[in-house]
Amino acid sequence: MKRQTKQIVVVTIVLAAVLLTGCVDQGSEMSADEIASMMEAKQAEIKDFSATMVMTSSFGGEDMTMRATMVTKPPDKTRSEFIEPAELAGTVMVINGSTMWTYDPAKNQVTKMELPDAEDAPFEMDYTQIVKGILDENDISYKGTENVGGRSTYVIEATPKDEAHRKFISKTRVWVDRENWMLLGTEMYDADGNPMVKVEYRDITFNTGIPDSEFIFEAPVGAEVVEESFEDRMPETMTLDEARANLTFDLRTPSYLPEGYELDDHAMVTGGERKVVSLKYTNGDERLYLSEWISDDTEQSGMIRGEPEIVSINGTDGEITSVFGMNTLRWSADGIDYSLSGGLEKDELVNVAESMT
Repeated sequence: MKRQTKQIVVVTIVLAAVLLTGCVDQGSEMSADEIASMMEAKQAEIKDFSATMVMTSSFGGEDMTMRATMVTKPPDKTRSEFIEPAELAGTVMVINGSTMWTYDPAKNQVTKMELPDAEDAPFEMDYTQIVKGILDENDISYKGTENVGGRSTYVIEATPKDEAHRKFISKTRVWVDRENWMLLGTEMYDADGNPMVKVEYRDITFNTGIPDSEFIFEAPVGAEVVEESFEDRMPETMTLDEARANLTFDLRTPSYLPEGYELDDHAMVTGGERKVVSLKYTNGDERLYLSEWISDDTEQSGMIRGEPEIVSINGTDGEITSVFGMNTLRWSADGIDYSLSGGLEKDELVNVAESMT
């Protein structure tokens, strides 16, 4: 989660940098190194930040809203608390330096995880390479300025240059604060140009002197506290035989695949005691992903996936949903949960699932 949040922020800062150096002033060009330096300088001016994050999404004809309050104090302190939906209300996540705490009210459980030092973190990113990648992969256009939450923003649009990528996300529009390049909003659109996911930051404040005490976590009375290893959360690359030797359940693979699909020569295994194994099948630029893990009745796997279509898999009910142009089939059998995702049609996903042995 920390890595994904940082990547989103970096992407929007890059878009703002491209706007200022490539769209507004056509006579000025900057290298990726110069843009990266400007990005880091602007971010260094933000001492603290608070807002209410509101994410609205529309998948499979179902609209959903997720709302959370958040306070952040760079470089390593943040606190988020979910307000809605009801399934997440009361969930709290606090990062305070090297420790991350997560409270799940549904389980009345607190998870404590020690994070690696910044210089050792596997998710530290090369700003320059990110800048180059975004410039290479997207067409950037300036759409003017708009007021967001009482602040003036640049409106920027990124369209994937590769037509194959546009069948998932045709374009992304972002709103970036004109003063400090902070992300204030982003919206993604599907292949037909319809909005899919919009994230807004409301009631925004900057540099108000948020005290460190905001990031001290105290477990609720009676809550169970468990500790997890960060290393166990990181995926490990293994051969298929090595993956089978590290799992406490039998790994199943399909005997049927659509023409042209082949299994990659490795598996990804994540998790501590409750491991998840993921396999990838490729056919040129097409991908098919298969994941397997021991069932957990307390999991809320269907919470934000939209209204599923029920299908039969060898007499067992499965659920198919479509998100970002990708179909996902999920089902359970003999105490194991399965997830199969890709650009295949729904009937073909069922055919693959029914061939699992």
